[in-house]
Amino acid sequence: MADNKKQIGGLLSFALWLVLLYLAMVSSARGEDRALLIGVGRYAQFDEKLNGVSLDIRMMTEFARLLGFKSRAIKVLEHEHASTDNVYAAVENWLINGVGPEDRVFFYFSGHGSQIPDANNDEKDQLDEVLLLYDAALKDQSRRQTLTGVLVDDDLNTMLARMQSRNVLVILDACHSGSATRSLRLNPRSISVSDAQVKFFSYSPYLGTAGGKGRFDVLEPETSSKFSDRYVAITACRDDEKTIATAQGSIFTLGLRQVIRSAVTAGIDITPEELQHQTTKFIREEIQSDAIAFHPQIAGNKSLRKRPLKLAPLAQGSGFVRQEMETLVSKSNDTVWMKLNKACFEIGDPLKISVWVPEAGYLNVISINPNDQATVLFPNQYHISSAVNRGKLTIPANQMNFEIITDGTTGPNQITAFLTKSPINTYEHGFKTTKDVLATLSPNSTRALILRQKQGWLAAGKITADIRNEGQCR
Repeated sequence: MADNKKQIGGLLSFALWLVLLYLAMVSSARGEDRALLIGVGRYAQFDEKLNGVSLDIRMMTEFARLLGFKSRAIKVLEHEHASTDNVYAAVENWLINGVGPEDRVFFYFSGHGSQIPDANNDEKDQLDEVLLLYDAALKDQSRRQTLTGVLVDDDLNTMLARMQSRNVLVILDACHSGSATRSLRLNPRSISVSDAQVKFFSYSPYLGTAGGKGRFDVLEPETSSKFSDRYVAITACRDDEKTIATAQGSIFTLGLRQVIRSAVTAGIDITPEELQHQTTKFIREEIQSDAIAFHPQIAGNKSLRKRPLKLAPLAQGSGFVRQEMETLVSKSNDTVWMKLNKACFEIGDPLKISVWVPEAGYLNVISINPNDQATVLFPNQYHISSAVNRGKLTIPANQMNFEIITDGTTGPNQITAFLTKSPINTYEHGFKTTKDVLATLSPNSTRALILRQKQGWLAAGKITADIRNEGQCR
């Protein structure tokens, strides 16, 4: 009798273990928001290269994190990893099989768009819109050239229709109509670039004579009616416009990052429609030319378009940029020592920083406030060069002819200093207007510092400026 009880108990324990294992497997497979970020800036078969696509992926990783996607839930396919097989497999296994009805999906692409002859006669203009993947290649078909190694809009529609999620966000930073024009001259308001590239791949004279409008199917209600109640799509531009890439990142993606960061910083809700409108405003303010300005478009479920996006609250010290700076400091090869002129600062107090430079090189000093806003303190408009000699440096020095005044953001401001042996100038490549004494740190500058740390020598240090309201330092 006792043996029977033991056997029954053992069977129950085993059955319970199987149930728990099954639930764990189901939970891991269908209980998580997931993002897939694809960026293609170079190609196996073409010399064509797009500047700034890697920066787009960095910015959209931050974007996804600000939307509350966990790091483990963000899959990135970039350049040679974004082949046709890899992209189709990732959509199938990561997004279609990996999410349930209540999970969110975020799909992002940055790279070239183009068009190919319509293979199934479902397009009014006889052209399918495509996104070029790493293994894109030319092929002769029915006495016309076409492209292989692409993500066809028909296929993306099918993929979206098969996703169980009822909350899918699609963002496409590419254009699907245009001409053979590959480069443009820019004079943006605050982004320090002058050269830009059109994100349309022209490979055949047929594209210019076919009269195609270049509208991706996710923007067409009649072609996406079966699943249009489950997604919102934001694309970079209208059918007849060109979106552009720069060495600082694509303008559309830069706008998306800026808008979502501002919303999180202010602690306000933002809907997909507001995201589109405010990104359009950013583009209009940056590109001061009607001839090359472009206008993001939105489509999909009207209710989802007006529903606030789920944003992750910004806990003090948890900002994306601050964490990157702290990681750099922890991995540095040597120390840059700093001292502040006060132990406690009240709003409006002047801030002075003494920096001990261990050897000659290139110095960049960055302040990050509790809202994760990063400002380049050195170099600046009054000391444009980042080159420094060994010894003590005061910022701002008397000859700089300005003061750093603590602003209205109270809390711990992290000040980090980075010294490199090869030139980096975060002011020169930062975001600023001609009137700004200081620049905002750009993703391009952050990447440059990370690359220096990985490839060579980096000295760094950090110190905290405690900023309080008036009367609280006594």
